[in-house]
Amino acid sequence: MKMNISVNTKLYAVIGDPIAQSLSPQLHNGIFAANDMDAVYFPIAVKSRDLEKLIQGFRLMNFGGFNITKPHKIEIIKYLDGLDPLAEKIGAVNTVVCRDGKMIGYNTDGFGFIKSIEKKLGQQSKEELTLLILGCGGAVKSVAMALADGGIKKVIIANRTFEKALELTTQINENWPGKAQAISMEESELKKAIAEAAVIVNGTSLGMADAPEKTPLAKSLLKKELLVYDMIYSPPMTQLLKDAKAIGAQTENGLEMLLYQGLLAFELWTGIFPDPELGKKLLEEGIG
Repeated sequence: MKMNISVNTKLYAVIGDPIAQSLSPQLHNGIFAANDMDAVYFPIAVKSRDLEKLIQGFRLMNFGGFNITKPHKIEIIKYLDGLDPLAEKIGAVNTVVCRDGKMIGYNTDGFGFIKSIEKKLGQQSKEELTLLILGCGGAVKSVAMALADGGIKKVIIANRTFEKALELTTQINENWPGKAQAISMEESELKKAIAEAAVIVNGTSLGMADAPEKTPLAKSLLKKELLVYDMIYSPPMTQLLKDAKAIGAQTENGLEMLLYQGLLAFELWTGIFPDPELGKKLLEEGIG
């Protein structure tokens, strides 16, 4: 791909530590090229101690925006000029828009998740939808709050450390009363939640490429009426998804969540919502 970079080229980036594994440059540079846009997107590894200096540098350059990944999604907030209301409630930012001398933070993770399950849920009303989410990490928090903000019936959070699940559900219920419930990972508790839920989401690291045989949920607890969703996208078929597929349940991995959170970031920066088919092809090429 030939690039003509000039003083007018709009700059975009993803910052984190580590950052080499990010697929965002593959996605955004491919979309810029497809739309013949004078822009470039690159990864920047930055330690927490240098984050403020990096952001000050961005302010002096022709930046249109940037993404943030671990471990800076919370710390970045202190260096911004403002937050989108949902990002403020979540308390974490993964996208920043640079415009008119201001840096405004957003969180697109929840949108990415919601868009990624829409087709699988069909005509099911979100007001009647209950989800069980396993884990309590940053992505789970963003997704759970976006779901509550979007008007779902309830999100049930299960975590090995019950106190962490309770802390998260308390935060959710402070903003959206009655939308969240915390449970332990005891089998009896999980059975009750699964009987109530239409979707199970793995938000833990169990099943990632370094330990693909691990699963957060016993196969005996699954049922074919469920949509079983794993935020992990590498490997594309985790043990949890294999177990769910074996009993006839619908399955989905985290690739489309990654896709749609990126597409919304692109729209926030440029006003253009890219073709999802192109975006998915670019991500699959990056994984390949």
